[in-house]
Amino acid sequence: MLMKSTMVGRGILGCFIVFLSLASVSSIKGTLISIKDLKGIEFGHTSPRHGLMLLHWLANNIYNDNNCNMRLNFNPTRGDYGFHFYGNRPPSLPILLPESGRYYSLGNMNCIGSMMALPDYVTQRFYNSRGPESNRDRVILRVREEESNQFIVDEVYVTQHYPLNGNTGIGYDPDNTHLVSFNLLTQIQRLATIGRNDIPRIYNVEINHNSLQELENIWGHTPGLALLLAIVLYFTRSKTFLIKEQAFCFTSQPQSVMEDKDNTLIKLEVKTTDRGKARIIWSGIPKRLLDQGVMVVLYKSNGSESKLDRASVRGKASGSYNTSVPLNPGLQVRLHKEVNNRWTYLGFGSTIEEIWRGSEFHNANREIPVDIIGHDGNLQLFVKDGKACARLYVKKSFTAWKKMFNNSWVGFYSSHNKSILNYNTWQWAVSFSMEKRSDLEDVPEYDIYVYNSSMVMAPGVQARFMLQRRSSEAARTLSWERVELFPTRQCHRGIRDEL
Repeated sequence: MLMKSTMVGRGILGCFIVFLSLASVSSIKGTLISIKDLKGIEFGHTSPRHGLMLLHWLANNIYNDNNCNMRLNFNPTRGDYGFHFYGNRPPSLPILLPESGRYYSLGNMNCIGSMMALPDYVTQRFYNSRGPESNRDRVILRVREEESNQFIVDEVYVTQHYPLNGNTGIGYDPDNTHLVSFNLLTQIQRLATIGRNDIPRIYNVEINHNSLQELENIWGHTPGLALLLAIVLYFTRSKTFLIKEQAFCFTSQPQSVMEDKDNTLIKLEVKTTDRGKARIIWSGIPKRLLDQGVMVVLYKSNGSESKLDRASVRGKASGSYNTSVPLNPGLQVRLHKEVNNRWTYLGFGSTIEEIWRGSEFHNANREIPVDIIGHDGNLQLFVKDGKACARLYVKKSFTAWKKMFNNSWVGFYSSHNKSILNYNTWQWAVSFSMEKRSDLEDVPEYDIYVYNSSMVMAPGVQARFMLQRRSSEAARTLSWERVELFPTRQCHRGIRDEL
């Protein structure tokens, strides 16, 4: 009798789970099959929303294997690019059984990892606008992990948060949640290969070539993005919206809106000097601003008004300036109208008009961790206070890692062509300290350990993981600020060719 009751209970529980799953599925508003389907939904349509940029980035970092499985060029369970576990509470997606994988969400621009690691074209609108609309869009993956530490993506969703001015809470809006087909992702991948004359035939649209050229002037450095925006937004937004971006000035005075589309061509970056200091790089400054006189100013972070250094661009549309500020995560370059009065610059006079913001500096230079061969661990090179540091990601299921890595060490090298024992400094793997950050709660499957070395960070610096005292290299990072000879996905061995 007890066995029968137990079986009945399990049956009821199973039916209940199926019922909840079906109820959740019914709230999803269909499947997006092609790029044209993006035209009829709200996702990413309103400036300064970033949803279409997120989807474009994902499509170009996902691929189909020989068994027709969707694979990733990164590890969402490790928090790469700001991905974090999504518990689906309250349920806005189908409820999952344990063997069905987990949901991971991308797109929160208030998440430090996401903002700093994603490319400029995804984050540009967020940094140069205000208001909740710039942070509503999300992309969600349903991911299963295989024994080989590889990941299969079973489903991709696009969704958005409810507007903050409503009484609907802060969850995802099921009426604006859509399943994305692999066919749509493939179409986005192929946009970069489509000629202009083929656009009307393939997508059944008429595109004004002058407007498309304007979009390519803004987004042409990202293959396929201008065409995606043109197809999705051309008939739903005015031409003025497409070819003119809004840049908001963050000052204590009332905001002034600059509607000059060429502001979006401005590129402001933080790089590294050979002494571990921040180097300001700028390019694309339009002539009208050069004629007015502008300067680049280094700030502590996007949310800070602490000015650390500045330099006049001296009429040059592109250039660089080496600061004396130690390289740290979060550093940001902003373009201001030039002032000659030091008291004004320090904030004691009239407000300095801000024109444009670059992205915040990512502590690992936007490089994801590399695999440690044969083990559930990863190695990442990063910088703090101008010094080269290393981060070890250890999967929590790898409980014997300290025993396994008892004789393992991490070496820091000035160049990728240095021999194993020609390191600048090193540390035992088991002597790394556990990293404690509030955002690590979103990476529940890993413990993270760090070591801050005394070696000055500079272009070319590299970290390597050695399994034994004198040999058995198991991982090496990409050299700092070096360009790969051939852009490739991270290989299983975690070792990549470089120039």
